[in-house]
Amino acid sequence: MSGLAKVYSELGWRVTGCNIEENRRTRQLRELGIPVAIGHDVAHLQRATHLIVSSAIPPDNIELQEAQRLGLTILHRLDLLRELTTRRYTIGVAGTHGKTTTAAMITTLLERAWLDPTFVIGAASPTLGTHARLGLGRHLVAEICESDGRFVNIHPHIAVITNIGRDHLNFYRSEEALLESFTRFASHSELCIACADDPGVQRAIIQRIPSALTYSIERPADLVAHDISFSQFRTRFQISWRGRHAASIELLYAPGVHNVYNALAALVVGKAVGLSFADMAAHLRDFQLPERRFQVLINNGITLVDDYAHLPEQIQRNLQAIRQSWHPPRIVAIFQPHRFTRTYYLGREFSAAFDLADIVVLTDIYPAFEPPIPGVDVSLIVEALQRRHHSVLYLPWGEDFAARVRALLRPGDFVIGFGAGNLNAQLHRLARAWEGINHERER
Repeated sequence: MSGLAKVYSELGWRVTGCNIEENRRTRQLRELGIPVAIGHDVAHLQRATHLIVSSAIPPDNIELQEAQRLGLTILHRLDLLRELTTRRYTIGVAGTHGKTTTAAMITTLLERAWLDPTFVIGAASPTLGTHARLGLGRHLVAEICESDGRFVNIHPHIAVITNIGRDHLNFYRSEEALLESFTRFASHSELCIACADDPGVQRAIIQRIPSALTYSIERPADLVAHDISFSQFRTRFQISWRGRHAASIELLYAPGVHNVYNALAALVVGKAVGLSFADMAAHLRDFQLPERRFQVLINNGITLVDDYAHLPEQIQRNLQAIRQSWHPPRIVAIFQPHRFTRTYYLGREFSAAFDLADIVVLTDIYPAFEPPIPGVDVSLIVEALQRRHHSVLYLPWGEDFAARVRALLRPGDFVIGFGAGNLNAQLHRLARAWEGINHERER
């Protein structure tokens, strides 16, 4: 929503907005001259012609009801994004995870090729300096969310499908319905680019859209990565395009095999729009991951990382990256489950995701906009982890959460916090507390 607000303001629209709480995004929008109120009030609709809503807005929201009474044009945020796609050659990045990083990598390649793209991405990348911008070039790079099925109405010129996992089953109800929606989305594009190693993508895209360009590590594909090596943040690999060596790739700040996949997707997009592999290798070398994507908060006595991962496979891949690249004496994983519905459908699947962690700390579910579901709480995950003989600790959410985690830690630990909610605030508090302890020791 904030990215769309920024881009439409740059297009010349008068944009105002509101949010349920003050945060960095609301402050950034105000600095750009976009008024943002805290809380909802019908007075916010004065002089408005359109009301744009996200999926988080319930039908009984007072502003939505007032807009209906006044006869204003009411659009979902993806309707607004669809309108933007009619103005640009659109590269739409969809998938269960990896969307933000892949979209940021694609945008970086286009920017450094002096193509000045417009982009709307879910998180700011230090490489780009922001998460959204109106460019003067012909390209639009957009991260497209599948959560409520509306994404099938967006028809990008290039559709990138990173992977398809079991998520948002509260909306789709079945895995087959989820796969079908991705098939519909991809079939509307002029070109589909898809990961050949992902089982969901195999079923929804590669078996149904034979013209798709593919990338992989393990299977035959148009672009294949091989000879992969990891050393802390640095990742190196070779790429071959249709059987012929194309380039050596080095990512200085993107650890883990999942970032190899993200880079491969971006490289195929670059190839499709006419960029050379040699140039793209140079452009990606110093790419930095978007905020809350393996974001290091401290590396002093312990390593503390904030990560947005909130699905089992995402968590598993990040822990694998830590084991492969750092070999720490202990990995302490902190997890804040995201949404009651996701916990209901996937709660027990998280048990295997934490196999590579030495200690797992769980806290209460972040509800987002969802009401509680009777019988669904963090104990579903705690019990599943305990059955796999994990060292599991439940700490209730509260002001002392960071202090209680700090008491568990010892020098040399690699600590990573997982979750799409507000865990990052507690991780920053933990970072300050640990730095304070170290400062006292040094004195």
